[in-house]
Amino acid sequence: MRLTYLLIFLSLSVSAQNKPRIQVIPNPESLEDFDHEFKGCPENSECDQVMGHMLSRWKGLISKLKEIPDKNKNAQALDLYRAKYGIPVEFYTNQKSQQGFKPVLYTSPCKEHRQKDQKLNVLKGIAFVKSMNSDHAIIWRDQSQIELPLKDNLVPQPVRVYFDQGAVTYQLPINEQPLFIKNRELYILKEEDGFYYTLKVSENGDWKIINLDMTQLSYWEDKRSEVACPADTEKAPKEFNVQFCKSVWDSDAKKVIPVRMQQGCLI
Repeated sequence: MRLTYLLIFLSLSVSAQNKPRIQVIPNPESLEDFDHEFKGCPENSECDQVMGHMLSRWKGLISKLKEIPDKNKNAQALDLYRAKYGIPVEFYTNQKSQQGFKPVLYTSPCKEHRQKDQKLNVLKGIAFVKSMNSDHAIIWRDQSQIELPLKDNLVPQPVRVYFDQGAVTYQLPINEQPLFIKNRELYILKEEDGFYYTLKVSENGDWKIINLDMTQLSYWEDKRSEVACPADTEKAPKEFNVQFCKSVWDSDAKKVIPVRMQQGCLI
């Protein structure tokens, strides 16, 4: 089994050695290939050949892992991938990002994000992120690792957890919610094309993909419910116009605690 994962990862690594910008665009192989100028890019997105290649490589890994039943080995392989290339996550950004780290861009569905001057529009972005704290994100693009300051570049979702010892703000991708909390780390259940994996986010912004005992999923889900948000003077970034709070199970405190999350708008 270890040899299987080594071969999967080595095959992905070898394919990454060819810089996407000099590759010849192949002939379309499926209907999805007609959705965008560049293979791998999502439909109706602003996306270059580099990001199309990175997304195709990620989807190729997911397809391979879906065929392997060992969930612990799957998590190890995914975290190995995250550490080298990052994982695709969503955030808010603006058109200026195309002059820098060049994420995939979408028009936001929120009317609050659309301005008369289109240069001021808030856009949804996708980039391959290894980790993220309140100051910067570690991003992989093409053959380079970028330590990207969040300010004026990338706006994640600030998720505020109200521990008994005091509130702590974590930076998560937009539309993500913690399933439960342990050792002051947030456990996020993510899904990619029917494949589920768990992202663990630490207080200082470190990320790790781990194997989760899915037999406990209903237990953690049953603990989550809408609650009133505690009084707080900390304001969310202007990109978020809706806030809500849920009770989330803290396995150390052996009780639920309130967690405040953010949305761009009500859709």
